[in-house]
Amino acid sequence: MPNILIFCAHSDDEAIGMSGTIAKYVEQKKKVIKVVLSHGEMSHPHFQEKHVKKARKKETKKASEMIGIKETMYLGLKDASLKREINKPKVERQIKGIIKRFNPEKIYCTSAKDPHPDHRAVNKIVLQIVDTFRKKYPVYGYEVWNIQDETHPRVYVDISGYMDQKLEYIKMFKSQWVFMFSLYLPALFRAKKFGAKNHCKYAERFYKLR
Repeated sequence: MPNILIFCAHSDDEAIGMSGTIAKYVEQKKKVIKVVLSHGEMSHPHFQEKHVKKARKKETKKASEMIGIKETMYLGLKDASLKREINKPKVERQIKGIIKRFNPEKIYCTSAKDPHPDHRAVNKIVLQIVDTFRKKYPVYGYEVWNIQDETHPRVYVDISGYMDQKLEYIKMFKSQWVFMFSLYLPALFRAKKFGAKNHCKYAERFYKLR
């Protein structure tokens, strides 16, 4: 079974950028593995971190089971500090070990043009480590908060049969609904726009990074 490896700063990042494509991969019998660098504990600073982590892991597990993600791995790095955290040798060893272990058919990560610094940090560390391998892994960037387009080649995936699953998946991250609500309609309009470009109803766009 081919493996698809997705790297996220937070456990809901890929919901906006590529959950339709995930649902399509699952139907194609591909094994989807998600690697989350932080627990997103700073998303609710007025709550104790341990409660935020527990809530986010619980909803992520439920959402993953719904859409078909086989495994979710947490690196447990400090939220809102990934720019510093990714420089630790331990983090590099962990990510390199994960890529070696799963030997993925494709790797996905957040975009270098994303306004969120944690998302840019994930892009940086994934590409940095992929470039150390002799094997040339295909790497694609997905969009979350992006306003500015990247200059890399663009790849579109028809998700016309999976849009309902995408929207349901987004809604399952209830603890983040303030943020997810602000992205919900843009994600829908973006999928329509990309679909129109590709003569289908809905599509997701990726950047070919490697």
